[in-house]
Amino acid sequence: MKISKTPSAPCWADLSTPDTDAARLFYQGLLGWRSEVVSGPRSETYGLFRSGDELVAGIGPTRNPKEPSAWLPYYQSAGVDAVIARVKGNGGTVVTGPETIAEDGVFAVCQDPSGAAFGLWQPITNTGFGVVNAPGSFCWFELLTRDPDGSKDFYQSVLGWGAKRHPYGGGGTYTEWSVDTEPFGGMLDTASGSFPEDLPAHWMVYVAVEDTDTTAARCKELGGQILVHPTTIEPGRFAVLADPLGASFAVITYAPR
Repeated sequence: MKISKTPSAPCWADLSTPDTDAARLFYQGLLGWRSEVVSGPRSETYGLFRSGDELVAGIGPTRNPKEPSAWLPYYQSAGVDAVIARVKGNGGTVVTGPETIAEDGVFAVCQDPSGAAFGLWQPITNTGFGVVNAPGSFCWFELLTRDPDGSKDFYQSVLGWGAKRHPYGGGGTYTEWSVDTEPFGGMLDTASGSFPEDLPAHWMVYVAVEDTDTTAARCKELGGQILVHPTTIEPGRFAVLADPLGASFAVITYAPR
């Protein structure tokens, strides 16, 4: 995955959490991120994470205390209104927006037909990620769903993604998403394999790290959980973690090429 200003490419990710102060401390301790609060009359509750000097993510409060903590990926759009129309026309729903954020851009939050949430971002001055793939930054976006065929049709119709299927595991398949032939994410069929039957469709965000095992151990020390223990796969070594407030995310150390 590379930084891309192309419409439909991933451009941002943010965390909604009921305790932003606790979450800031956790990710600072785990990934070395530093946080800052956005200035402006409408954004006093929204913060930014930086890895070094580069923007990597956002953080804001959940809309109500019962809403689960979660990471949300955003995909760039040249016109949010047009994409929203395609979302609705292909069986998805619009949860929030479109809404303009100061001089930064226009956003909306949608759900695909299986219920997986994702964001849309139409930049004005804020184009999103300052860095990707480097340790401490996002590197992959993966959809987990029980309806891969329906999801493939939906995202190809709404965002125009390429979708290439590969053999995976014991007879399953893994779909690789791309924009202009550049891979940026994938899709797993959770109806097969060892996934819980009640696992809802969702997007999993991946952060590149220098050492997956060390990061997983550190997550536990900081009060988080290890949902999938460090495992070696073809691209490298990954783990699925959750912060102390329940937001899940994956980390990966890529194998040398």
